[in-house]
Amino acid sequence: MLTSVILLQLIVILLVVQCFGYLARFIGQQWVIGEILAGLALGPSLLGRFFPGIEAVVFPASALPTLQTLGDIGLILYMFTLGTHIDIPMMLRQSRKAGVISVSSIVLPLVMGAILAYFLFSGLAGPKATLFTFMFLVGTAISLTAFPVLARLLTERNMLSTRLGTLALTSAAANDVVAWFLLALIIALVNARGATAALITTGETLLFIAIMIGIMRPMLLVADKRIPSKPLVLAITIILLLLSAYTTSTIGIHPVFGAFIMGIIVPRNTLFVDLVHSVDKTNGLLFLPLYFVATGLHTQIGLIGSPILWLICLLVLAVACSGKIFGATLSARMFGDSWKEAFGLGVLMNTRGLVELIVLNIGLELGVLSPTLFAILVIMAVVTTMIASPILPLLGYKRINQKVTRVLDEYVEGNVVSTK
Repeated sequence: MLTSVILLQLIVILLVVQCFGYLARFIGQQWVIGEILAGLALGPSLLGRFFPGIEAVVFPASALPTLQTLGDIGLILYMFTLGTHIDIPMMLRQSRKAGVISVSSIVLPLVMGAILAYFLFSGLAGPKATLFTFMFLVGTAISLTAFPVLARLLTERNMLSTRLGTLALTSAAANDVVAWFLLALIIALVNARGATAALITTGETLLFIAIMIGIMRPMLLVADKRIPSKPLVLAITIILLLLSAYTTSTIGIHPVFGAFIMGIIVPRNTLFVDLVHSVDKTNGLLFLPLYFVATGLHTQIGLIGSPILWLICLLVLAVACSGKIFGATLSARMFGDSWKEAFGLGVLMNTRGLVELIVLNIGLELGVLSPTLFAILVIMAVVTTMIASPILPLLGYKRINQKVTRVLDEYVEGNVVSTK
């Protein structure tokens, strides 16, 4: 029975994720690194390569669509909670410095990534890619900063309330918002047939955003004050979350975009904060790990089977790191920061993670990325997320006491300390 297979998969996935998560913590990395590595270990890169019989039993082809659907639900819930952590008023109140850093840390790696993609198009583009969409998607993927990963990193090093931490977090939040809008535009261009259809999809997306901000947010505020039943308010919120995801999916944009916008407009009061925390706990433990495994099942490191491809992998990693780090570092230096602080900011902005994997999976699903380039970019996402942890102590930013981090421990990178 399918139910028995899914239950077995859940048992295996949760056990492996816990093991890899604690292993990541033991070597000084974040929990999300363990989740990503667990997904890769359960896929064809490790389990399928050395124990193909076991992989066939645990992850039969007939059950993969159900596993992918459950992982997508976890992703939708994750993007909702991620949106709730984006503090738009704080972003708008920030100085010109934060704005310049945010723009430079997007534009430079995006341009560098697009140029690199131009030379990779003939050999590594997906079957549905055009030169423009391929360059645009690769550039966007390389320009990302994972806001929740960064928030967790700042928390662990007691930097969340420091000037550097606040500046990095604000810049990363703006970076994520811009990146998701860029991704929505790419999806519209890929899915739409012709320029007119792309414009219609873009117009529908802008209309959706206007309705969410202008109508849905005031309705949630009124519901919070007028409806005495708090469970009913929470139920309405969840229904609107699912409706938002369904709407953007119908428009031709990925459902995660609707969930992200819903998270942004949710009022930041005690009731909704409690809702976010409850969603985080259940989703982070049960559903979101399924998305990592679904990603791992798509990732075949063995496809990078020649010295040329490994050189390309190193080149992609070099472009991703240099674009992000130099973009943020040089702009911070323009405002008079020391080289130490400016470089520290660049290292922080270079962190990626689950947000990166979301973009890559969408690119693979759309047929813009080939499986080989997908594997290369997954390696880039893992390495760029890992390198911040060993570099920050060298700059003087130490990890806080383990007893404190145990209190702050979250199972997923979406569980971040609110900046409100």
